[in-house]
Amino acid sequence: MRIGLFSVRLLLPLALVTPALAAVDLVTLPAREGTQLTIYNSEDITMVREHRLLTVKEGINRIQFSWASTLIDPTSIEFRILDKQDKVDLVDTTFPAGRNDALQWNIMSQIAGKIPVEIRYFTSGITWSADYVGIANEDETKLNVTGYVRVTNGSGEVYDNTQTRLVVGKINLVEKIADLARRPAPETKPDDMPLPVFGHISRNFARREHGKYVIEEADKLFDAKKELPKQVIKQGLSEYFLFTIEGREDIKDKEPKRLVALKVAEVPLESIYKLTDRTGDQGFTKRLSGK
Repeated sequence: MRIGLFSVRLLLPLALVTPALAAVDLVTLPAREGTQLTIYNSEDITMVREHRLLTVKEGINRIQFSWASTLIDPTSIEFRILDKQDKVDLVDTTFPAGRNDALQWNIMSQIAGKIPVEIRYFTSGITWSADYVGIANEDETKLNVTGYVRVTNGSGEVYDNTQTRLVVGKINLVEKIADLARRPAPETKPDDMPLPVFGHISRNFARREHGKYVIEEADKLFDAKKELPKQVIKQGLSEYFLFTIEGREDIKDKEPKRLVALKVAEVPLESIYKLTDRTGDQGFTKRLSGK
């Protein structure tokens, strides 16, 4: 009888401890609701915005984010809560000891349910190129032009349901994203690590506000659920231009993706016949010119 009584007393404290441990279990990061890629072709840099619906419970929620085998810059990773900020708060960011490919966000929530969040960071290994195809009608008086953008993803990550934006122009970086992505694990204690900031961007690409670097952009906050109008949107941003490609596509790793950037129908054409003796030709050369 004494042995049985001792067993009951021993199990009772364990039962009380178990719920407390479960309150800080790792929360599974849900699939992306939408993604936005802004590709800067003059430098090996792409800004990524991921939108996710995160399921939280009351109390502390610990979320792990990993970038193993990718070219993501860990110094640029930023976590934002987009709704119910008065009831859900990001407490801090910690790093698992001895690892340079993961971090944990600790979130205090007063409610249980789903909240929209945004994860932003820079990566390298994604580039784009453009080409155009023109098809003339039979009498060569009209031309239909289609512009294509080929996106090549070598970042090690797959981006699904992606809106693609292209930046034309030159930017200046203090540090290369690919070098930052391969940095060793930090030597400081996990609890002493500050929240990541965009500290590797030069002044003509970002401005400093309240102790952090803020990306200079002319667009509003990305809405992953809102469908864009079927057009290419061009925006002038200081020394470069931003083009938004219509629709959304899956951008897979190591698989180039061809996107339709623009379509122009019935461009007026005229036939020009030119005779020159510079190359020794005796006949006319035919050329088509848009009016």
